[in-house]
This record gives sequence, structure tokens and C-alpha cells, in this order.
Amino acid sequence: MSSDVAIIGVGQTPYRRVWSAATPDLVFDTVTVALADAGITMADVDLVVGGFAPDGLAGERSPDKSFLPAAGSVGRASFRVNTGGATGIGAAYSAIEMLEGGLADVAVVVAVERMAQAATVPAIFNSIFDPIYERDTGLSTLSMCAMRATRMMKLWGYTPEIWADISVRNFAHAMRNPHAQLRRAITRDDVLSSPMLTWPIRKYDACPISEGVCVVVVARGEVIGRTGRPVAWVRGRGSVSDTYEMGDRIGRAEGDLVELLSLQKAAARAYAQAGISSGHDAQVIEIHAPFNSAETMAYMPLGLCKAPEGPDLAASGFGAWGSPTVLQPSGGPQTANPVGATALVRLAEAAEQVRGTAGERQVDGARIAIATGQGGASQFSTCTVVSA
Repeated sequence: MSSDVAIIGVGQTPYRRVWSAATPDLVFDTVTVALADAGITMADVDLVVGGFAPDGLAGERSPDKSFLPAAGSVGRASFRVNTGGATGIGAAYSAIEMLEGGLADVAVVVAVERMAQAATVPAIFNSIFDPIYERDTGLSTLSMCAMRATRMMKLWGYTPEIWADISVRNFAHAMRNPHAQLRRAITRDDVLSSPMLTWPIRKYDACPISEGVCVVVVARGEVIGRTGRPVAWVRGRGSVSDTYEMGDRIGRAEGDLVELLSLQKAAARAYAQAGISSGHDAQVIEIHAPFNSAETMAYMPLGLCKAPEGPDLAASGFGAWGSPTVLQPSGGPQTANPVGATALVRLAEAAEQVRGTAGERQVDGARIAIATGQGGASQFSTCTVVSA
């Protein structure tokens, strides 16, 4: 890297099932919050990068024509990014690379989700699967995650009760987060008696449909000192794509479908850059996991345990408030999952923690935080390490 880069400002809307406000209004207001948090104005910004889902998933035609100007793109370099569920972090990485290359000093990264506006969401989600061998089986993101969950039950002994307790923890954490969509206490029985969606996934094992906007302001190290505000240094990042077909990832020697080889490799790259050896070196981890079972699938790739040890680690209460490493202090995607923004939300939450600006959800002594991103049929993975 030719220049150190840090996150110097964060802005988020509350996340809701449906927002009645227009997208440009939501974007403008959230960018305004992020700039104020960074202690700068739009006059200091060189670049605007927007993350927005495909038009058919967003319910808007060419949304970049309105939301990028609302983010301040007029008279500045700007572009739109879409990488599925990893869209938010894809936008952030694009901006960071531009800064590292010396093409800009300060960038605004904005990620938007307006899924509730679109009637074509199921068809768009179905299109992420291989069109010859997998799409005709009727796979959806829900049944895909259910298939992975049953495989984890067979291979390593996960149970619905173990996953239910993870939901209880995530909902408890979300009660500290004013941005979370679902802010209520639940019990294991609440999870296990909630409506069945696709076995073994029940309503409270899964995420809600969410809309909202997340913004981060990133800057090169050479220009950060002018604000005097706390920053989150980007110490390491990795982005890895795996093969497209899920069937090709089942049972292979280098890593099974549920061993998330792409996340293993992304985490290894990020950890090596940051000088850490495992997820246990961080005080906070924000995992892009819209399902409780998907969270446990990330434990081994993040170096928290060996794959067969995952059920015991989860059952031990690891990650709860007060643990040496707190998982999902924001509540995670289980309590708010604005798909096009959620991977950026993970990075924003990690940055807030090491900046010491997370409010009621602040983890004491947070100096290192890890954020992951997932996209497609779990073949896209990112891992980012930030520090105080």
C-alpha cells in the first residue's frame, strides 16, 4: 500500500422494513451525518463511491442518477458498485484502492438498500445460482442457507438449540443499538417455536427484510491529522472469490461448501497484513451472517476454532457481552439486513468500536475489530481488520 487509509466518519439511518422517504433524501441526510462525524465538509471530498443493488432488486431504474448526486458526486469523480450481498464492502474497497493509489485524498462511500420497493426480489435472488445445474432445483437464498445448515448438523453436530441461543444473544445486543430494526428480547423457546421457514430455519433464525443507508468517510493518512477526530485505521483486508457452483464446493479436499474457503483465504490475507494470528486477537467481530447458522459457519475461517469444535464454542456462550471477543455487538444482520449495505454496516460498526464512538453498544477496550462480507451463493468473501 502506498498510503495508510483510515475511516474517519460514519453515518447510518435506522434500518426499517420500509422507508417512505425518497432515496436521495435518505442519502443526503446520512452523508451529512457522516461528514459531521468526520469533522469535514463536502469541499474536502474528492471521490464518491456508491453501492446499490441491480435495478430489479432496488425497485428503481438507474438509481445512481439520483442517489450519487445526493451524496455529493456533482463536480467529483464517482461511480456505482454492485457485488451482490457484498456490495457495501465492494464500494468501500474500491474507494480505499483509489486512495491507496494516490488518486484521491478523501472519499465518501455510500451503500443503499431499497428492497421493499421491488416486486422482482425473488426472481433476482434466484438468479445467483448456476443456470444449468442448480437454478432449476428451485433454490433460493433461504433454501440455500437451510441446505448449508443441515450439512453442518450432519458433519459437526450443530443443533437448533445451539443456533437459537445465538439468536438470543444477537437480539440482546441489538437492544443497545438505535439503528437496529429488531430491538426486543427473545428466549430460546421464542426461537424454537417461531414459524418454520425452511427446515431447520425458523423465523428467528433468519434476518428481516430491511431498508436503509450506511455511509463511511475514508481518508489517506497524510490528510487525517487536520480533523483531530478519532479514526479507525484499515490494517488489513482480503477479498476472495470461489467457484460459482455450490455443488463443486461440496466434499472437495481443499474446503467444503460449509468451510467457506473464500473466507478462510480472505481472513488469512487480512490477518497477515494486520499482524494478527486469529480472530481471538480482536475485541470485536462483526460477521456478515443473515442467519445464526451462517454465523457459526464463519468461526473456523476466522480462526476462532477448528470446524468440529464450532458447536462447543457456540454452546459455551462465546461472543456474548463481556467476552474477550464480542461477536455482533450491533446485533448483526439477524436484527437488520439491508442487503446492499449490510457488508458496509459491518465495517462501519467495527470502525465505530475502535474509534470509541459506538455509544451504548461500545465494547470496553476495543482496539482491534474484524468485519466480514459475503456475497452471491457464499462464493464472495471479504475480511477487514481495523484498529485504533
